[in-house]
Amino acid sequence: MDDIQQQIMDKIDQLISKLNYYKDLSKELEQNLSDLKLKTEYLEKKEQELVHELTNHKNEIEQKNQLIEQATNKIEEVLYNIDSDA
Repeated sequence: MDDIQQQIMDKIDQLISKLNYYKDLSKELEQNLSDLKLKTEYLEKKEQELVHELTNHKNEIEQKNQLIEQATNKIEEVLYNIDSDA
């Protein structure tokens, strides 16, 4: 009978060991998930900042292009008037 009891105790010990392993693994996975959520939130915030910055740069470039276009038109107008006067 002692042999059977020992086998049962060994099996119980193995199961306890496995349960502890899975418990630790579960904690580790939960921590990894939490870390990934934080990283995702950071990256999403950074993406929004970069999109905002890109939009601002795009608007600045468009404004500068308009100024260049206006200056070019004015120069062409002045040159045309010079040619007409000559």
